[in-house]
Amino acid sequence: MKKLISGALAVLTAVIMALFPITAKAAVSGVWPVEPKFKTITTYFDPNRNVSDASGYHNAIDIQADGGSNIYAAYDGKVTFAGWLDGYGYTAVVWHSDLSVYTFYSHCSALKCSAGDTVSAGQIIGLVGMTGAATGNHLHFGVCDTIDNGWPRKTYFDPLSYFTYADVDVPSDTCECSEEYAGLYTTKNVQSYLNIRVSHSASSSSLGQIPAGAQIVVSKGDGTWAHVEYNGISGYCSMAYMERLGDVEPGMSVSGLTYPEGELTKGNVFYLKGVITSNLPIAKVWGGVYNAEDESATSQVTEATPNKSTYDLSLYFDKQIGFGKLDNGAYTYLVMAEDSEGNQFEIARSSFWIGAKPEEPAAEPHDTGDINLDGSVNIADAVVLQQYLICKTDMTEEGFALADINSSGRVDVFDLILLEDMVTE
Repeated sequence: MKKLISGALAVLTAVIMALFPITAKAAVSGVWPVEPKFKTITTYFDPNRNVSDASGYHNAIDIQADGGSNIYAAYDGKVTFAGWLDGYGYTAVVWHSDLSVYTFYSHCSALKCSAGDTVSAGQIIGLVGMTGAATGNHLHFGVCDTIDNGWPRKTYFDPLSYFTYADVDVPSDTCECSEEYAGLYTTKNVQSYLNIRVSHSASSSSLGQIPAGAQIVVSKGDGTWAHVEYNGISGYCSMAYMERLGDVEPGMSVSGLTYPEGELTKGNVFYLKGVITSNLPIAKVWGGVYNAEDESATSQVTEATPNKSTYDLSLYFDKQIGFGKLDNGAYTYLVMAEDSEGNQFEIARSSFWIGAKPEEPAAEPHDTGDINLDGSVNIADAVVLQQYLICKTDMTEEGFALADINSSGRVDVFDLILLEDMVTE
């Protein structure tokens, strides 16, 4: 029966496809969202972001542009959000009703529109900046079909294929670099510094410099150019001036960490700080406040996707967790991080409570003869008692009480005889 139904469905699908063929949607003509002279894309859209919206994949394109330069609406629409959006910084979101999508413009230094405004394609809606989690002036420009309280959500679309841009020759993501070149490098034949470029070209502008002799993490390359990150700056370096040291060993550390511990007053705010440094790019940081009893998540948990080797908890993570919103109770504060190779690290763990101090569970009583306090009476206890009797080891006060098996007030060979019988049984 299942085979018959499956076959019938296959035939029906073929008939429908023949009668109503699906054609690919043509790209929409739009306006390049920054001044035409700015067309260097430092980070491209990654379709894997649609697999998991909480992953470290890029949901837009990053266009390098001068700070304070104009940002234009890509298409006619209505502004649904214009304001601060934590890691996105100052952000404008425009709804395009005839396309059923939103465009979003992030890291602005200033906004030139307000929620509710109707804008035309090419209208100035903001100025380029580096607000939020950004290390340089650029526009984070994306297209999506869902907005949640200002936040872009999947499904996302590649702005380079969704729109076409007249008179702007936009480079596509043709990078063929391989992870074969990934590893730890240092500079070679460099006297002062090595430039971090915005693209695979010595003529492209510099994002920063790497001092001579410094160690550099390379994620991929092609033998000529390498994808690098140094001091929080991501870009490209000429491999002619780099020498490989070896593989990058996974590892993370945190400095300047603050965390809630002990008693907190209900309604008070606690500020989280700490800079995570990783040998490999940090793909994900997650955690927050959990119930102490079973470590189930409270409403005060969050997640960030830095895609950098450093991450400052105070920039975004801290702002997402409201300790002042917690009710009386016992809690666990926990932060975890995962690098680009899937290695996970516990960054912070602490216990705290709000209101009355929770009662500590009573310790489980130990059986007489459990001298080493491991929860059972066995040969190990006999060994400890033998060592004690020949003066080769000491015994704790609790262990001494448990070793006085015949309750004589002293520990001697008669207790050892009784203990050996207990072990034998």
